[in-house]
Amino acid sequence: MEDGTATGVGESSPPRSFEGMVRAVLQSGALGFSGLLAISIWASILVSLAGGESVGVMVRSALSIVSLGLGTGTVALVFLRVRGIGRSYLDFKLPTRRDVGYVVVGILSIFVLMSVLSFLLTELGIRTASHSVEQQAKSGNPDILLLFVPLSWLVIGPCEELLYRNIIQKSLYDSFSDYGAVAVASVVFALAHVLAYATGSTPLQLAGTLVVIFFLSLVLGTVYLKTDNLTASALVHGTFDAIVFGVMYLQFAG
Repeated sequence: MEDGTATGVGESSPPRSFEGMVRAVLQSGALGFSGLLAISIWASILVSLAGGESVGVMVRSALSIVSLGLGTGTVALVFLRVRGIGRSYLDFKLPTRRDVGYVVVGILSIFVLMSVLSFLLTELGIRTASHSVEQQAKSGNPDILLLFVPLSWLVIGPCEELLYRNIIQKSLYDSFSDYGAVAVASVVFALAHVLAYATGSTPLQLAGTLVVIFFLSLVLGTVYLKTDNLTASALVHGTFDAIVFGVMYLQFAG
């Protein structure tokens, strides 16, 4: 992958060793952790520059999104520099008609999958945890959800897909089968959301939520795998988040 290209679907690949797979998993986990750390550092810097503890909820929420972009961007730049590869490694492209088809199918698949998982968890008596943004909205700040709707397309979708699909999933293609890479990247993606859902939730609720996120990530990873276009998976991701935030706003603001 030193030339900036990933192993394509159906292309031959060198024999995979168990040690190589373990190393790839550890590297992926390290990349995911580095992303969280970078986002946290940028958030601390921005909040401090904006006034520290006196920063209001809306401003703090906006800064958290900016931090997401800066954090994932920092990790991506470091990854490219360490690997000695150029920006051609990044897969943001104008979507083709075929890509748009995968976007539509991906969005529909996610909502169908979420409905099925919600039904199954309800039948098992497992409630999912609430995201920290949802908790803030419930506490009397529903307007922050309006902020998150456009930012789902502009920042959240593109930046999370950059890290977890273009960097982590793509780096796994040489060590795993295509769908193996999707699955491993999805585990990392799910675990990266632990802190966002941990507050006020039981271990069972958190586990149920991570399972849902894992399956959501499988759809995103498959869209990226099939299109080789990060714009496609980012559109699916951003649209799903935007709809969820919009529905929550209608629920809490009413």
